[in-house]
Amino acid sequence: MKKNLGSLLIEQGIITMQVLEEALQRQVIFGGRLGTNLIEMGAVKEETLLKILASQHNVPFAEKHHFENLPQDALDSVPIELIEQHRIIPLKKERNKIVLAMRDPTRLDVIDEVSFRTDSVVKPAVASELMITQALERYYNLKREARYISVTTTPDQFDRTPGKEAEQVHDLEVHELLEEDALTIEDFSKSFMEVSNRDDVAHTIISGSLRVLDDVFMFILKGQEAMGWMSGGKLEPAGDFGSWNLTLESHSILSLIQESRTVFRGSGKDLYSTNSWLRTLSATPPEEITVCPLVLRKHTVSAIVGFSWNRKLEDEELEYLVRLMRKASIAFEILILKSKILML
Repeated sequence: MKKNLGSLLIEQGIITMQVLEEALQRQVIFGGRLGTNLIEMGAVKEETLLKILASQHNVPFAEKHHFENLPQDALDSVPIELIEQHRIIPLKKERNKIVLAMRDPTRLDVIDEVSFRTDSVVKPAVASELMITQALERYYNLKREARYISVTTTPDQFDRTPGKEAEQVHDLEVHELLEEDALTIEDFSKSFMEVSNRDDVAHTIISGSLRVLDDVFMFILKGQEAMGWMSGGKLEPAGDFGSWNLTLESHSILSLIQESRTVFRGSGKDLYSTNSWLRTLSATPPEEITVCPLVLRKHTVSAIVGFSWNRKLEDEELEYLVRLMRKASIAFEILILKSKILML
């Protein structure tokens, strides 16, 4: 039985259990593969990781120079829909052979499908997620998929009845995810308990937020950057929201939320004057903008930016959003624990 990547890295003394736990936490929150998060943390060099993966799977590995100036016949050798679906890069085409860069060379189903569709022998080579993502953008103009939830996906029973509870962050325990209040229908609490990945958490946040907000835009906050993640409501963002990447300037409302870890609401017109990026969401400012952070282990890892077009939120509705984000934080903790169980 092959050992997983985390165990191999610990066995070889490349990382510690503490580093692995931090990487698993980042993976759950920010997505991506475990190796990608370790590289971004500076815990493992990309070349070291590739050598270990290549040895583990008994395949060659692709380095950065293998992705330079790829020949057109190689790029055209695999149908674009397969490249987009499986996130793969054909590096070389020789007669009836294709060298295929893959994040996971154990995916025999992908190898068989490419072989069948191209009538070629596929030779897999392991490559880092970072290299493949860059190559997909460079050669195929394929970026991260934008995720948008239409307002019609919000459950029919959603209402705007104000709630009455407000709690401190440390007061909310895991079992409270199943508790109801006037603004927290049991559907959301159960959804948080049943999430299987980060996008399930984001989907539940968006759906829950749309009970009190007209439009919601969810961002990942990573270092000095804010990245578009998921959105919902009547207003579909222009362009590819999933590929948005904003630098957090000191005066930006997202930067302030990241530091303060507290909810904020203000006049749409006033915030538009100091946060020009908001105009990309809508040329016209809403009546009110609400920004609510998702705090995990004392760090702001995400935030929702909500638009209210013709009214201002009641205090009870603001408290409801804060409670929703606290539940989301616990849902992330559950995912991290599940990830640790699978890794050990």
